[in-house]
Amino acid sequence: MIDIKHLPNCRDDEKLVYFLRRHPITLTGVIIGYILLLLMPIAVFTILQVNWPELVRDPVFFPLLVLGGSLFFLFCWLFLFQAFLDYYLDIWIVTNHRIINMTQTGLFHREVAELRLYRVQDASASVRGFLATVLGFGRIEIQTAGEHAHFVFEDIPHPQEVSKTILQLAEKDRSESIGDVVEELELESNKHTDSKKPSK
Repeated sequence: MIDIKHLPNCRDDEKLVYFLRRHPITLTGVIIGYILLLLMPIAVFTILQVNWPELVRDPVFFPLLVLGGSLFFLFCWLFLFQAFLDYYLDIWIVTNHRIINMTQTGLFHREVAELRLYRVQDASASVRGFLATVLGFGRIEIQTAGEHAHFVFEDIPHPQEVSKTILQLAEKDRSESIGDVVEELELESNKHTDSKKPSK
């Protein structure tokens, strides 16, 4: 979990509603793939030992075989660690005032986007596939009135419940932030008016 007070621009009355990650079952395919990949050098070594035992006993070839196998395992662990980081650091936070989307791409690229709840126009949930239906995870697409046309929550548990709560929170935030909404609309209309004025 996360302490809401550590988030930037945290308000005094802000409360954590949801702290979401993708469903852990989405890692299953990656884990099975890596297990099969890790078994491959053992299978290659066994085949060499059965069919060409003189190569395994060779004082030059055997150290090269061990070195190649070690490098293979090292890269496998590195890519597995990256896949886990992508899962673990992709986070969606819903508070009573905003939605924060944190996305990790690779080891060194992180994007953080924030959306005030009063800008939410619609939140639609979809569950596709047998596994997603049985285990209750799916996707939420949030339509906004801002620069970011869509916010997407991928493979999260209980998407219908979460989308319903987001819409309720958005309605509540709109009624509480009516002053901010009016001020923002005035600023946007002023920008449009200024852009339409002919340049001298």
